[in-house]
Amino acid sequence: MIISHKHKFIFIKTRKTAGTSIEIALSKICGDQDVISPISHKDELYRQELGFLGPQNFKVPFKRYTKLDWYRFFRYRKRIIFYHHMPATEIKRYVGDEVWDGYYKSLVSDKRN
Repeated sequence: MIISHKHKFIFIKTRKTAGTSIEIALSKICGDQDVISPISHKDELYRQELGFLGPQNFKVPFKRYTKLDWYRFFRYRKRIIFYHHMPATEIKRYVGDEVWDGYYKSLVSDKRN
């Protein structure tokens, strides 16, 4: 999953649709402030080999936390992160309306019978 503030797009990764390959390719054009979610260790090594940016800024900012998020944070001591197959509804909640409405959203889907 990528949120590019530099290019104003959100790439939402779906399962079994070459999403990892697309995410690796898109990470080439990302800037330092963009959100790039972690992928598998093997794929991260490949991305690093290509010289592209790796996972960065994937922790959800505290200012976006809900009461339930705060409860979970204090109970489990674990930050909420943007992750590779995060549903669009969750992404929208954590980026806010301004980013969600102002950025282009892209995903690759495969309708299987």
